[in-house]
Amino acid sequence: MLALFDIANQLYKLGDAVAAGAGLTTQQWLLLLQVAGDPNFSRPTRSASVHAGPAGSSIARDRGVSRANVSTLLSQLIARGYVRQQANPGDRRRKQLLLTEQGRRALAAIEPARREANRKLLGGLAPAERAQLLASLQACLEHLWITAGSGGVPPTGT
Repeated sequence: MLALFDIANQLYKLGDAVAAGAGLTTQQWLLLLQVAGDPNFSRPTRSASVHAGPAGSSIARDRGVSRANVSTLLSQLIARGYVRQQANPGDRRRKQLLLTEQGRRALAAIEPARREANRKLLGGLAPAERAQLLASLQACLEHLWITAGSGGVPPTGT
């Protein structure tokens, strides 16, 4: 677990460097990717569809963060013109989030740095090792989501 904390810390720094290319923080960048429906998330937002963007509450639930955190980030991205809200036709109480053209340009500007960061991170691994690493990390995440959904944490010693 400690190695994963160290990796997470380094990834956050790497994310900050990548996101800075568009004047964003790592968290803003990740939220933009989520609104855009990036398929690389281990757990895509369930409420998003091809024609309707996700709701902030869905992003918070699926990422395991607070609604307040997502709300603050969304306010920043809306103020910058990267994201817009519109009424959800199926539920007028909820707003769905849509990426603006400016938001698409910001993500496009970051993409080369994102690819380079992936090359740096995974460059020492053979393709089969990369696939195994991703599968193992996804299995760990899925187990944590299941455990969190049942209201507990994994028992110690397992």
